[in-house]
Amino acid sequence: MSSRRYVPAAARATALLLTLTTACGAAHQGDVQPDAVEKKAHTLTQQTLDALHPTLGTPRTTTYENKWTQCATETPGQHRFQYVYGLALAVPEGKSKAVMQAANAHFASQGYSVNYSDAPGKRTTADLPKSEWSVGLGVQNAESIVLEADSDCVFTRHDPSTKT
Repeated sequence: MSSRRYVPAAARATALLLTLTTACGAAHQGDVQPDAVEKKAHTLTQQTLDALHPTLGTPRTTTYENKWTQCATETPGQHRFQYVYGLALAVPEGKSKAVMQAANAHFASQGYSVNYSDAPGKRTTADLPKSEWSVGLGVQNAESIVLEADSDCVFTRHDPSTKT
């Protein structure tokens, strides 16, 4: 009689273990290499710069931000990180309205969703379709505009360095 009690309990434990290991395996299918995320951010900023070339020419650029940040919401056994890559463009604020209009035209041509801006002549952002990526531009000061690509939170195959 006592052996019958343990068989169902053992079967339930085995089923639970199988479910957990299957779920963990499925959760890891979306993992990406951090360098792939970085490459996409660099590509998005370069594509935007290329699209802005008729409006801006080739401005001097410097890296404004190149940073990984661990996300607050975690899944046991996995870590999520956000990556932001930004360039400061040597563009006077007086050109910002034309730059934002050209950026919005580029975003629309790529099928991005342009977000509402409370200051459309000074900043704009757009979300890529079916992804967690966004690209944006904004006036940093009288002499420069910042262009950023943001990955939002992604599961990474290994923890990227969050040191700046």
